[in-house]
Amino acid sequence: MNAVPDEPPLSIVIIMFVGPDALVRCLEALDAQADAPRFEMLVPCDDRLKGRDALQRRFPRATLLALPGVRTPAELRAHAVSRARGRVVGLLEDHCVPDADWCARVISAHDSGHAAVGGAVEKGFPAGATRDSALNWAVYLTDYSRYMNPLPEGPARSLTDCNVTYKRAALGEVAEQWHTEFHENVVNGRLHALGRTLWFDPRIVVREHRPLTPSSAARDRYAFGRLFASTRVEGVPLSRRLVWAGASVLMPPVLAARAAANLLRRRRHREQIVRCGPALLFVASAWMLGELVGYVTGSAGTLRARPAPAGAGSAHATHR
Repeated sequence: MNAVPDEPPLSIVIIMFVGPDALVRCLEALDAQADAPRFEMLVPCDDRLKGRDALQRRFPRATLLALPGVRTPAELRAHAVSRARGRVVGLLEDHCVPDADWCARVISAHDSGHAAVGGAVEKGFPAGATRDSALNWAVYLTDYSRYMNPLPEGPARSLTDCNVTYKRAALGEVAEQWHTEFHENVVNGRLHALGRTLWFDPRIVVREHRPLTPSSAARDRYAFGRLFASTRVEGVPLSRRLVWAGASVLMPPVLAARAAANLLRRRRHREQIVRCGPALLFVASAWMLGELVGYVTGSAGTLRARPAPAGAGSAHATHR
């Protein structure tokens, strides 16, 4: 990833998971950034995105990168990252709305030598509301409670691809890890193995909200539990994979307890522990069933590409 003419300080890749309405909300927040450096917005999309021309007219600063067929989020992300021109490359998803100072804080954080800088993920709410369903809370807590403030600034082993930025030069060092599919746990692991610094900055904030139904949450949890496991098993003997599969059966209460512990440590939203208890076990069980199958089969299965109808919701690796 060599220098390119007229490179902006920042490129932002936005993946659509929830649907056009959520994507619009995210792009509006980026258009309204305060004291922002010059940046480009890249929105990779496949045939599932309808109304592409109207969206492009509404957001002329965004570049929609159309790919034929139905692609995985990881494929879309890799394609957009390969097209990014900025000195820093940021990753966002449509259900995570950045705070008004997100761009400015990202560039400030990258004045350091860190290869990657990630930020916090706070609970967002439906437009005009201050409450959300127990199911939506449960998915947020299992995915993102470990990135919820207050957290100290410092080195990290994991950063979520809903709110992470990389020096483009650092991504170039590990291009073989993401040239076809960009999985942040794989990329971050390789950077860490090379001795590059991953950094967490709690002042770089996005706010996550997505509408879910029990069926859509179960499908997403299963699919991405299986996908997560499939990214771990390459070159691993079947005997070890079976051990991991057996251990995964014990994980639902552990994951629910871990989410509850995060709330207790942060002294925030503790009322959700009781309210979301059954939903936490439900989504954790669906995830772990997918993880078990992924370990045994070694594949991501037929749900390789995430369904993304408007309002159907989405999911992420609980381990992120």
